[in-house]
Amino acid sequence: MKTLLALILTALSAGVLWANTFGGAAADSAVRILFFALCLAGLSARSIRETLLFIAASLLTVLALRGNDGWVKLFAALDLAAYFAAFIVLLTALKISAERSRSVLAVGRYLIGQPTGRRFFATASGGHILGVFLNFGAVSLMAPLIQSATKHPDGRTDTDLERRQLSALLRGFAWILLWAPTTLSQAVLLTLFTDIDMTKIVTLGIATSALMIFIGYLYDRYEWRSLPPLTEVAAPVCPWSALFKLGAICAALIGAVAVLQVTTGFTTALALMFAAPVVTVVWFLLQKPADITLRAQSARFWPVFETSAAGLARSAMALGLSGFIGRILADVLPMASLTAQLDLSVIPGWVFLASLPVLITLGGQIALSPIILVVFIGQVIQGFPILPADPTHIVFALSAGWAISMFASPNATATLLISATSNIAPTTLTWRWNLRYGAICYVVLVGIFAMLEASF
Repeated sequence: MKTLLALILTALSAGVLWANTFGGAAADSAVRILFFALCLAGLSARSIRETLLFIAASLLTVLALRGNDGWVKLFAALDLAAYFAAFIVLLTALKISAERSRSVLAVGRYLIGQPTGRRFFATASGGHILGVFLNFGAVSLMAPLIQSATKHPDGRTDTDLERRQLSALLRGFAWILLWAPTTLSQAVLLTLFTDIDMTKIVTLGIATSALMIFIGYLYDRYEWRSLPPLTEVAAPVCPWSALFKLGAICAALIGAVAVLQVTTGFTTALALMFAAPVVTVVWFLLQKPADITLRAQSARFWPVFETSAAGLARSAMALGLSGFIGRILADVLPMASLTAQLDLSVIPGWVFLASLPVLITLGGQIALSPIILVVFIGQVIQGFPILPADPTHIVFALSAGWAISMFASPNATATLLISATSNIAPTTLTWRWNLRYGAICYVVLVGIFAMLEASF
């Protein structure tokens, strides 16, 4: 079964790249069929989440086909689903190389081993930066390192240090959703909103991320102000070689994307989808042990990819079906007539922006995927005769809501990954440890929205 899944994932990814580069009805049809085949072949690999998403998508398909232009709506939703599925496969495949990289492990250990005064920034910024490469793989890598670093020699766990470090990881990682083009949020939003200022998104996102991580640090110091000073440990030796190698991988990925954008006119997301698998394979080959040939190392890649196929299939199904549901919902519900009647001109732009993170975060509390909500909200917003705010600011606000949901919702992917590693309840990681931090961040974001719209 893993071989079949690997073949379908490969064919789907190649088909989406072809369809978005050259187009053609045959390519579009093939992509839709392949996504449906993935959903069927993934029956044995999928969890309850994917099963529920598949059932919901099936019911919505029936409703869509009963309305006007049902097949047109269905094909458009399938195209979006296939695109999202291919994106997660191609970008998440970076983990295949990253998880086997001694450089990534060395950098992770270096960050976790920092003295007390630097530990929050090291963990938060490390989760943030590694998240750009590894997506959720950064959480999977660093959470076990934190667990081992918080254990005493006698086996007892320093629960206070564990809480602080895991919270730092969540707070740092979540904010990559504001700007990193390798994240799901940006892939989804850049597909929905094409007329935006990407330079502004990246600049604003990085600046806001830095601010929120700093706020997280201040909140951490305030929250633990009553603790006695800890015995300081010596800072570990900086793994300069490992940092240089990771920097080279980052530069290669960014450079390849930039070249593709300039030479072909590809969007950032599409350029990433072409560049990421090439970087993945080259990175894997560079990890060749000295005692084997390059040909032998190349032969190892497909078996490793097959081993990862089940997990990749689940992610692809979840993201694809979520995008499908969000798109179909916007078509099935009478949103066009509703948006045509709504007069948002009386509402200040910053108020509209401030409402978006609330909707996404509240939806996360009842297990509604941010992807579903963002796609649905994005489609609804597109139906407004006049946009209530600058589209670039709308993308930023939706990304911010997605980020807050990441550490404030017990159903968020990052939270579930940490919970599985640490055996700490998702509600503890979010509601007990980070909900107040999320509220503070939201207040700051409202101020940022007001300033952005005032300058618009």
